[in-house]
Amino acid sequence: MKRLDDYKKPSGVFSAADGWHEATVELPAPQDGVEFNSEEDAPHFPVEGVHFRDLLELIIAEVQDPRLAEQRHWYLHERYWHPPQPQRDTGSPSDTSQTTPSSPPDPIRIITKTYNSNDMLCAHEELRQMPRCPDDLADLEYAILLLLAYSDSTHLASFGSASLWPIYIYIGNVTKYIRGRPMSFTAQHLTYLPKLPDNVQDFYEREHGAHASAETLRWLRCELMQKIWELILNDKFKDAYRHGVVVECADGVIRRLFPRLFVYSADYPEKVLIAAMRHLGECPCPRCLIKMKQINAAGTTVDTQRRAHKRVDTEALQYTINRVRASIFKNGLPMASKRAKDPLKNLSLFPIQSTLSKFMFEFKANFYELFAPDLMHEFELGVWKGVFNHLLRLLVAQGGGALQTFNERSVFLTLV
Repeated sequence: MKRLDDYKKPSGVFSAADGWHEATVELPAPQDGVEFNSEEDAPHFPVEGVHFRDLLELIIAEVQDPRLAEQRHWYLHERYWHPPQPQRDTGSPSDTSQTTPSSPPDPIRIITKTYNSNDMLCAHEELRQMPRCPDDLADLEYAILLLLAYSDSTHLASFGSASLWPIYIYIGNVTKYIRGRPMSFTAQHLTYLPKLPDNVQDFYEREHGAHASAETLRWLRCELMQKIWELILNDKFKDAYRHGVVVECADGVIRRLFPRLFVYSADYPEKVLIAAMRHLGECPCPRCLIKMKQINAAGTTVDTQRRAHKRVDTEALQYTINRVRASIFKNGLPMASKRAKDPLKNLSLFPIQSTLSKFMFEFKANFYELFAPDLMHEFELGVWKGVFNHLLRLLVAQGGGALQTFNERSVFLTLV
């Protein structure tokens, strides 16, 4: 039977031949009022069946894919639009000799792709300032490899609870018009995130003699996300991030590629998990420090000024997070106590240092800047959906067939 199991594994959905790995992550399991000598001495709850692919192997295979060999942009650049030069007429309409050209208008810079954005131009300039590897040939090209991460929990059926939670990786050196086409197959599956298993309470009952509190369960869900990203951002990828990796690309040119995380796009609940934040806390935004009570001023001038105060990952903040975390394990500090919440309350953070924080801080980067606004979830299914529902309620309250008139006009617009 074991031989049959071993034979089946490489050919399943998560095939080893396709680069899939299976791992078990262990979550430290604190309990309110229970003290341990260290976090390592606490019981660890195993989460089995985590399927993931090696990130470095994945991106190397992607840049060697010949399908888009001529579509990848390796030289980051600025793009400008030159407006047409107007003609100034100083004479009569029939006198063309008096027409003199005016001074040419200034070119206008336009940002349309990831590879002509300011952040990536700065990364490219930093790469140019780096000392070259002494073993590299003089003509070996150095290039930035842009990585765009995206995740979204997905229901698989209209009835039942079957779902998947994938993380995708896109290569940002390809234009968005190609990445956005489903048939281009540019989205690479990186991992499938598991949910916190239901037997966690049985584990707590067995190890601690009591159930985990709701606050502890929220902490464990956040910790699970960090542990999975630790599998992905391994030492091999970190070395490539720092020193680059030599790859023969699909266009036949050998380059030393430097991967750079550019964007992490997800809906709000997933952003707060990876950022180790409290969902809709006092300071709910993963990018800035605006307060929950100030959100009603969205769109105003003062709101723009408030959002200028960005979140910044600092050593002092990391020290506070780790100090509170150590107190939870060593002193048995309850998760929901004021001593556990107050030091991080103003930033709405859990006592967990995000894996992205640990990784990006080594490269002097602020990981909070990775989180991009999600148009679909935060506007189309969020703000706009709420506004549209409110407008419909106004039409219903108006009465007199207002809603029916609106429906008729909507049908007419779809037919035009």
